[in-house]
Amino acid sequence: MQESLVYPTIFELILAVSATVLTSGLALAYLRRVRLERPAIGTFNRRDITTLFAFIVGLPFLYVVLPQWMLTSVLVLTFCGALSIGGRPLLSPGKLWPAIGLGIGVNIWMARTLLGTVVGWQIYWLETDVLVVLAAVAAANLYVQGGMRLKHVAWFALVLAGYDAVFTLIWPVTNTLAERFLGFPLDPSFGFRMNVYNASIGIGDLLVYALFLVAAYKAYGKSVVPLVMTVVVVFGAVVPSLAPLLFRVLIDARTDLVVPAQTAFGPVAFACYLYLRRKHGTERTMARFLASADIPPQRAATTVPQPVSVPEPTSV
Repeated sequence: MQESLVYPTIFELILAVSATVLTSGLALAYLRRVRLERPAIGTFNRRDITTLFAFIVGLPFLYVVLPQWMLTSVLVLTFCGALSIGGRPLLSPGKLWPAIGLGIGVNIWMARTLLGTVVGWQIYWLETDVLVVLAAVAAANLYVQGGMRLKHVAWFALVLAGYDAVFTLIWPVTNTLAERFLGFPLDPSFGFRMNVYNASIGIGDLLVYALFLVAAYKAYGKSVVPLVMTVVVVFGAVVPSLAPLLFRVLIDARTDLVVPAQTAFGPVAFACYLYLRRKHGTERTMARFLASADIPPQRAATTVPQPVSVPEPTSV
């Protein structure tokens, strides 16, 4: 059994690291160069974080009970919302909405027609991965540019660590969702297939990693990026991917590898936040970030609004 886990574990490791670096890196590049026209969230406080967590906790249960056609409809609306938010500053509506419609429509068509072969699976996954990465990048920037601070992300990741453990190891909702999404349109995961193996990492995990990196950059600047990126890659991708080699409980009845990634990442991310706060002090607000040297000068003059027009987060 142990030898049979080596190939899928290495496959998962390569995929998880690639997805994490790609999503987090693009989210950071977006934060540095693109301003959302009007962050819809405004400021963040405990109530906002509680609401967000309740939404994330409740959504998987909704996904489990919805009929497939309704689940697909919800996913279409979710991806349309995220992609439109991220693409609005970059494309005109006449180009943005046809691009979104084409991307989602092609994904639905692929899921219905191409999954009978390995090559078909690979094409489907590549197109899905594009949608997932773009949606995660947009959502991370919506929250951080809207006022979410590194403190909020750290606490959020810490609470998700317990949630992920419970709903993967004790009450296997995560397993059920993975089985239900696989092979259907708009699987909210970054994945790929080699031979008989499908490897994937969920959009929720990628969103948390991107949030942690961009919030840290906004808070303290580029000097913290190497440390934060190391924490994200090692404890968000490497440790969860290798965990099944040591813990048989992470292998379900179908011999799938189902790992609560946030359980490994959350506590370390929170410790990293405490270290950064102790070393660098108070986090910068969004207005102070926009006025800093961490924004490329050639873009700042054309895309950055006056700092006073950007809502600042309220401290808790």
